[in-house]
Amino acid sequence: MRALLAVMVVAGFAWVAVPAGADAPKTMGEAAAKEKDKKKPAKVYTEDDLHNHGRASGSYSQPAAEATPSTGDKKAEGDKKPGDKAGEKKEKTPDEERAEKQADWHKRLEQTQKDVATWQAEVDRIQSVLNDSTQPQYGPGRQAKVDALETAKKNLAAANQTSSDLQEEGRRNGYR
Repeated sequence: MRALLAVMVVAGFAWVAVPAGADAPKTMGEAAAKEKDKKKPAKVYTEDDLHNHGRASGSYSQPAAEATPSTGDKKAEGDKKPGDKAGEKKEKTPDEERAEKQADWHKRLEQTQKDVATWQAEVDRIQSVLNDSTQPQYGPGRQAKVDALETAKKNLAAANQTSSDLQEEGRRNGYR
């Protein structure tokens, strides 16, 4: 019975000791790296940090954010203008609005022109495949290519129409 108890005690100590040693570093280099990871660099304070860092004015009991403005700085409630608030958006001038609309129009026109070029290249590619005389003239693959050509031509026509509409819009609004 004592032998069984002794074996159980030794096994218990061995079981507890193994996890504690499992995460221990195996070499001096690993131990040094682990110690370095534990230490965080200390904050170095300079003269600039000590003099008015983060404080525009005020004291510790009355920081600047909570300080009340002097009577000379106060505006009467009726004197405030809509543009005086810092968080309030400024209204755009007509020139700024026009420039913004023109930039948007240019982006849409460029995208439409890219679409026209893409569809034109697709139509040309499919047409050249259909014109290839080394391919079978009659067969199921040819009909699929003819259908793809018709779809590409419809998309090209729609892109051309959109481009024309955008150019007309630009002429009406005087963009360029």
